[in-house]
Formats: sequence, C-alpha cells, structure tokens
Amino acid sequence: MRKLLYFFGSLAMLSFLFIKGCRGLKNTIYSSMDCDQFNIDHIELRTGIDIPKIKSLHCEIADHTRRASFLVLKSRKDEAAYTQKYFKWDGQKHSAAGRTPQTEWTATYDSTTNILEFQLYYLDHE
Repeated sequence: MRKLLYFFGSLAMLSFLFIKGCRGLKNTIYSSMDCDQFNIDHIELRTGIDIPKIKSLHCEIADHTRRASFLVLKSRKDEAAYTQKYFKWDGQKHSAAGRTPQTEWTATYDSTTNILEFQLYYLDHE
C-alpha cells in the first residue's frame, strides 16, 4: 500500500512539474524580445496566426515594435484554406489585425509574392 502511495505521489509531482515547465516555456516564448530565439513561436502566440513553412525571414525590433516578413512555402491548394482561416481580403492583400492588453498587431499576406508580414506593437512597455 505504501509503495502505491509513493508511486501516485511521484506521478502527481512529475505531472505538476511538467505542466509548470510547459507554462514557463510558453511565458519565455511570449516575452521573448529578440528576433533569433523563438521568433516565429512568439509571433504565433501573440497573434494567433499559424506561420507555415518558410524559406526566408527578415525581422527587426525597434521602439517597442517588431516587424517581421516571411517568404512562405505554400501550395496553391493550401493557400486558400490558410487565407480564409486567418485573413480578410482588402482588395489588394489578405490582411488581419488584432489587439490584446499587451500587443497591437497587423498582418498581411500577399498571395502573388507569398510574403507574409507582421507588425507587432508592444503596449505593455507603457
């Protein structure tokens, strides 16, 4: 009986530590303020837009603003479902925008060049 209690206690403790570790990693990614480590994950967490496979990227951070652009590797078949899920057509490009208590952001996707661009303005610095 005692071994069973130790087993379930250990299992509960390991589960707790695993969940805390995952939450800590998410918080690290969410608050990451560089363009190298976790850049794509950071943008996905802040905007809710999935960034598909990319060929190249450009990112810069200045004055509490992150600008990032990606050359997306998407087939035409996947492109329609992707743009319908995340963007609205504004006449020239697919665009999306949003705001959270910490971030104001805009995103555009140009289907002719396959360029996906994000601009994030961090409000939590104020």
